[in-house]
Amino acid sequence: MLYQTTFDLSSRKKHSLALYPLVTCLLCVSQKQFFLNNWHIFLQNCLSHLKNKDPKMSRVALESLYRLLWVYIIRIKCESNTVTQSRLLSIVSALFPKGSRSVVPRDTPLNIFVKIIQFIAQERLDFAMKEIIYDLLCVGKSHKTFTINPERMNIGLRAFLVIADSLQQKDGEPPMPTTGIIMPSGNTLRVKKIFLNTTLTDEEAKVIGMSLYYPQVRKALDNILRHLDKEVGRSMSMTSVQLSNKEPEDMITGERKPKIDLFRTCVAAIPRLIPDGMNRQDLIELLAKLTIHMDEELRGLAFTTLQALMVDFPEWREDVLSGFAYFIVREVTDIHPSLLDNAVKMLLQLISQWKQAVQSGNKGHDAQVKVSNRHSLSLDRSNPLGVLHVVEGLALVVLCSCRPATRRLAVNVLREVRALHTTLGISKGDEELAIDVMDRLSAPVLESFIHLTGADQVHLL
Repeated sequence: MLYQTTFDLSSRKKHSLALYPLVTCLLCVSQKQFFLNNWHIFLQNCLSHLKNKDPKMSRVALESLYRLLWVYIIRIKCESNTVTQSRLLSIVSALFPKGSRSVVPRDTPLNIFVKIIQFIAQERLDFAMKEIIYDLLCVGKSHKTFTINPERMNIGLRAFLVIADSLQQKDGEPPMPTTGIIMPSGNTLRVKKIFLNTTLTDEEAKVIGMSLYYPQVRKALDNILRHLDKEVGRSMSMTSVQLSNKEPEDMITGERKPKIDLFRTCVAAIPRLIPDGMNRQDLIELLAKLTIHMDEELRGLAFTTLQALMVDFPEWREDVLSGFAYFIVREVTDIHPSLLDNAVKMLLQLISQWKQAVQSGNKGHDAQVKVSNRHSLSLDRSNPLGVLHVVEGLALVVLCSCRPATRRLAVNVLREVRALHTTLGISKGDEELAIDVMDRLSAPVLESFIHLTGADQVHLL
């Protein structure tokens, strides 16, 4: 009785904003048959308002749709396949129009769209993947037709990760969407979700029923990363001459902003998803270059990913360390002293983390060594001593800097290399570490010319 009156009034423009939530609430708490008899009529009203010029109305319509969909899929478990398919297609085509570069409504938090896809995947995983996520990620598109659609791709990638995490952690059904709790301070109370950071392997994808879709998403991630690197990656490096006098706020605007946001999502997805098609050196090089990107958050995410590869993936350690050292040699010169110092500090941190990982035994990650061999990125293991010598060579070059602070960092790198060498238990053989040679020869060298220095210079030595 209350429903019909409220529904009729909700169609009037002056009442829509206030009554849409009430109609939604009445449907959500109604019995199954009542819901199924009435929801599709109100659903069409919601869909028609998604493009409303009034952003408040389009948002209210989306919020209503968001909750109705949860009831339909999670509580009621859909209808017959044909009817359910029809309902879902009408929703998906309204939210994610085919051929469009954006989503509807615009300027909406992407998390709502991610949740909607998650709800659908709960009962219709194949539909969610093939009809929504594949389309959002441009799966199967050729290089000629492939274009970056930042918002759509961001939603698709995040939705895939959320679905995979939920299945792997056996989270069960997603809870009913709630309105954020506003604290007295005005802040919104959020429940923090912990996501997995271990690589999703072929075997694990098979266990959770995603083996059919997993390879396609990895290929899409590779495509997206390559395009983003060309468009908003290497061209926005802090070493770029063209950007030397520009502030990040001036550069990260317009079309660049959503692309960089997508770039952040892609980088944060690694090593959970390893892009298929990009070899290990290329991926490490891409991540290393992003540590000098104009966007501070992207820099942090890139280094966090490198650290994760160093700590959690024993098979990657030598490649990460040598790759980062070569990156410094090629990309970071003493023309940019602060960048050089930061890069050497990061190198120092990577060496230290390798050492700590070995010291702690890292037994929990032994399985990761086995699965990483089955990835397309597998390479022959290099000699750890060779990698350490590469780092030593870089440190000796940095030691020639005219800046005392930079030289101190170089000495710390040499010391950390020695500590790692000891921790790894590498036999010294006939080769000496640079720091050992310096320790052994510095005193005789100093004595050989100290008599040539003046009294006022002795204290400098």
